[in-house]
Parts: sequence; C-alpha cells; structure tokens
Amino acid sequence: MQTARPRPWFVINTASAKVAKKGALLPTIAKAHNAVLRDVGDFSDVDTLVRDALAANAQHIVIEGGDGTVQGVLTEFLRQEKACNLPIFTLVPGGNTNQVARNVGLSGATAQAVKTALHQDTIVTAPLLRIKDKAGRKYYGFLFSSGALPQVTDYTKDKLHDRGIGGSMAVIGGILKGATGTSSITSPTTVKLNIKAGNTHKLRGPHLGTIVTTLPGLILKLDPFWGEGDRPLRVTYVAGEYHKLVRHVASLWLGNKSKDRSEDGMYSWTADGLRYRYAGPCVLDGELLELTKGFKIRATQPIRFAT
Repeated sequence: MQTARPRPWFVINTASAKVAKKGALLPTIAKAHNAVLRDVGDFSDVDTLVRDALAANAQHIVIEGGDGTVQGVLTEFLRQEKACNLPIFTLVPGGNTNQVARNVGLSGATAQAVKTALHQDTIVTAPLLRIKDKAGRKYYGFLFSSGALPQVTDYTKDKLHDRGIGGSMAVIGGILKGATGTSSITSPTTVKLNIKAGNTHKLRGPHLGTIVTTLPGLILKLDPFWGEGDRPLRVTYVAGEYHKLVRHVASLWLGNKSKDRSEDGMYSWTADGLRYRYAGPCVLDGELLELTKGFKIRATQPIRFAT
C-alpha cells in the first residue's frame, strides 16, 4: 500500500506590506495543492505553527511575506530542529524589499511559479547567519547590520515608507541619505569586534557600521563586499573615521571589487565567525534585534530552497 505524500504547508503573513496591500497568493491556490494553510499573524504562536508542521512530517514549506517574515519563520524552525533535518522551503515575495526571495526564492508571486517550485526541480542551498547572545537567545537570518544601517532602517520605515516610497528604492534612498557624512540620521557607535578570517582581526572604537551576510548578492546589484576567500560569511566594516563613502559606494555599485579601501576606513573579509561587544542598534533582515552586549555570529549548515 502506497503511503500518502505529506501535504505542503503554506504560511502567509497578512501584515506583510505587499500582501496587506494586494492580498496573498497562497490562499487562492492552497486547495489546488491540498496544502495546509496557516497565517503567522503577529508571531505570538509561531512556535506552535512550526511544532505542528514538524509533527506532521511536512516536507515542503511555502512562505509568503517579506524578509522579516522569512527570518521569523526560519528562526523558529532552526530553534526547533537541526538544519540537516529541515523540510524544503519556497519563498514567495510579499514584502517591501524581498531581498532574500530575490536570492533564494521566487522572482514573482504567481501560481505557476509556486506549482513549479512544489515539483522541486530546482533546488538551491544556502546557509543562514546564526546569532547567539549571552542570554542564550538565537536568531537566524541572512543580512545583519550594526551601527548606521539600523539607523537608516528606522529612517526608511518612518519616513520613506510613510510617504509611499517602497521596495528597493526606499532602501537606496535611506542609504544615500545616511552616506552623505553630514546626515543627522547616522552617527558612529562604539564596538569591540573580533573577526575570524584566517587570522583574527581585532577592531576597537567608534564604527559607522558592519554588514554581515551569507547571501550571494544584495539589492539592485549593490553588493558592498570585496573580501576574498570561500568562508561562509561576507563582512564589511566601516570605521568611525571614514572618508569618501559615497564615492566608494558608487565604485562598488559599478562592480569594482579589487580596490583597497582601508586608507578611507573601509574593510571587507570573508569570515568563519564574529564576536561582538556592542550595545548599539542591530538589524537582521530589516527587523530590529534586542541583543545582550556580547554576541556571536556564525553560519548554519546550508538549508534547501526550491525555486
């Protein structure tokens, strides 16, 4: 007797920007795929949702929402289960920037794209960042920042999104506003940071910010990393005393990854791990984190995404 194939799970966030504005795709196609449909809501019962999916032996989870939704759902799966035992995920863009979906998800929210992904013909693998603080709390995601970028994130949400400017253009607008060097929305914050990148690089004092990711690319081909090597983390550090930031951002936008920027206070590595002593703002995939002053970042084992 043939065993019935486990049903796919469709997880939506009706509060995500695009979903809230245009409606969700997954509820309209759930019946056609015999899918379990769940709304993550305010994330108050995301632990129960994940526990139910694992207990049902779900083999494919489709998530419709923005970067914050993806981060919140994947964090709970990784808190409850090892990466090597997780189901396959498919990410349907439903937020403002959808940076994660652009890299390891679907290019558009269409019924045909979901149908194709459920056949699992194209599987990509990617590790996540694992952030653990001294209180033992663990967070998982793809793009972490400290210092100025969390300040820019606040500006983007409070000012640009409120004006109706969304998506990548809002993020770029915030970056350009914060990168002028005279902006009132960014200010250096003090950090003690050890970066394990072959040797251990010890950085101390004011910094404009750090960016850490496992993604192969960022929005609109702006990829501010130029460190060499095949370590899982890509890291860029900008010192509090920096120069020509806008010029360097433009150069990176044009793909110039060979330039040494250390004289202007900008550094980049591939790394195996980072250790912070830092009490300033932190953001993971667009969501502010509350961390203890000391925390560590490393990469998980790769997990599978169907696209």
